[in-house]
Amino acid sequence: MTTPDLDLANARAAAAPSARARGPDDTVRTAGRVLVGVLFLWAGIDKVQGWPGALQEVVAGGLPAPVLTLALTILLQVAGGAAIVAGRLLKPACWALAAFTALATVLYHGFWHATGAARHAQLIPFMEHVCIVGGLLVVSTLAPRRR
Repeated sequence: MTTPDLDLANARAAAAPSARARGPDDTVRTAGRVLVGVLFLWAGIDKVQGWPGALQEVVAGGLPAPVLTLALTILLQVAGGAAIVAGRLLKPACWALAAFTALATVLYHGFWHATGAARHAQLIPFMEHVCIVGGLLVVSTLAPRRR
């Protein structure tokens, strides 16, 4: 039995989507990436502008070295958000922000400690933050922006 000659290199190239392909999906991916990044960029800038209130929030959470913790939070949110908006260093920025968001969600939205209306009031932001972590994980899989 004989097999026909296969040009595997060309077959693989034809089957794989072009990394340079442009279209509606690329626009949607870019918009989604920018929106996720802006969320963190804005949050960091907002903490700088409202330092006293943000510091009170850190203190209320019982976190160690509140001033340092807040400064590092701002740095992570601003730098990570800017990297995502720019489409650079997506994987490390997204993973760092996903870990930060997951930790902050558990620390600040412990719905399992509450009952009644208070439970619901914490469950909603908890689930919203879970979705943000999911969005960050999806964005982390996007190809970095080309120059």
